[in-house]
Amino acid sequence: MRSNHGICSPQTFITIASIVFILSIAAPAIGTLAPGDCVDFESLTPGTVYNVSDSFADSGVIISAQPFQWAGGAWTSAGSSEVQTLNLSGGTGLDLAVNNITLDFDFGRDVEGLRLLFGEYGGNINLTINGDFRNESNFPTLHGQIVGGTLVEVFMSPAGFGVIRITGVVSSFSVGGQELWIDDVCDSEPALDCVEFEDHPYPQSFSYGQFFIDSGVIIELGEFFWFPTGSTIAGSCNVDTFQISGGAGQDVNSNNINLKFDFGCMYGRLDLHYTNLGGNINVSVNGALANVGNMTDLHL
Repeated sequence: MRSNHGICSPQTFITIASIVFILSIAAPAIGTLAPGDCVDFESLTPGTVYNVSDSFADSGVIISAQPFQWAGGAWTSAGSSEVQTLNLSGGTGLDLAVNNITLDFDFGRDVEGLRLLFGEYGGNINLTINGDFRNESNFPTLHGQIVGGTLVEVFMSPAGFGVIRITGVVSSFSVGGQELWIDDVCDSEPALDCVEFEDHPYPQSFSYGQFFIDSGVIIELGEFFWFPTGSTIAGSCNVDTFQISGGAGQDVNSNNINLKFDFGCMYGRLDLHYTNLGGNINVSVNGALANVGNMTDLHL
């Protein structure tokens, strides 16, 4: 499969689904955060607690524990951050519990955009990008705002997990909270890669209103439109290993649901593997929806 790399833009989406539609989709991407694109905290020891003035390293990035500002404006240095296995950020493996403390990430260079997973369960949050400090009641309050010359977008799932995407050059970055968990602080610049659905274990399932991330792409689950009329939000998307789409490894079975792919940039071409075993198809490109009997109806 070949795809042409385009000019990045946070406003490009593609949605593809069917009643029983098993697919594998390709899209290019460029990751540069040494040594592995993400600060995932997997090199740390579960149960380790960091206090203000402590520093530690993961994935080549130095992380410093700093004071946290409460909602009323007072500062505290009594907080802590603990390495945990609860996955309350929505990630896998290890994550960090952030309790009345701020974590400053020194990437050692300017980063062309960031993405991180989080779960917030109470209290206010602190976010600083390029020296621009914000103290807010929660992360969704910052959605669509310009912070430190970057665009901040926040995507929430019904389970309370979220994704923060920061578009723009990030020279300095810190984040803090009271009952906050974080994981996978990643360079979000897209890379020459494919969305292969290998990041989530079989037989994981997703439903309407949820989202997941694969290969750095945010995939939201949305309403499916029947043909010729009607719609449903009762469908599901399931990770499987049957390779019915014609790809290798894992694929996904989309059943009465739409998958909306937010690549975070524009592409001149996209290729995908699919098999349609019945029912109609929804395809939406740049906001234009086609509701057809099968994929061949779209062939020019």
